Amino acid sequence: MDLFKPDAGLLFWMLLSFVILFVVLRKYAWPGILNGIGERNKNIEDALVSAQKAKEQLDEIRHESQELIARAKEEQIKILQEGKQIKDTIIVAAQEQAKAEAGKIIAEAHRFIEKQKEEAMKEIDNKITNLSIEIAEIILRKKLEDAEEQRTLAGKLINKMSRTV
Repeated sequence: MDLFKPDAGLLFWMLLSFVILFVVLRKYAWPGILNGIGERNKNIEDALVSAQKAKEQLDEIRHESQELIARAKEEQIKILQEGKQIKDTIIVAAQEQAKAEAGKIIAEAHRFIEKQKEEAMKEIDNKITNLSIEIAEIILRKKLEDAEEQRTLAGKLINKMSRTV
């Protein structure tokens, strides 16, 4: 139990040791410790300032990127609208060209049909004329066999011709 009840000599030496240790630490150790703490505080403050600057730069970069994205979207919309206008222009031009070509084809078809119609009419007229001549020839042969019928027919033809003249 002697450890818990120190005597006066022990207290004196302990106090003297503490004062010597305190003086030595105060003279040699504390300035280094206080400088280290001051540098540490300065480093922390510098780090906080750098972090704040980095945050501001990040915010600025984020803002610029949002502006770039907005401009890119606007440009994309503009390009899409121009593409649509070009597409519409091409479609309209193609439709007009198709109408013009169709008109040419229809006109050519009408001319061809008219030409074929005229040729068919000429051919029909020629056939009718040939048939009429053959029929008239056959009728005349039969009628001209009889002399009385020849005179009657000649009279009718003369009367008909005299009326037209």
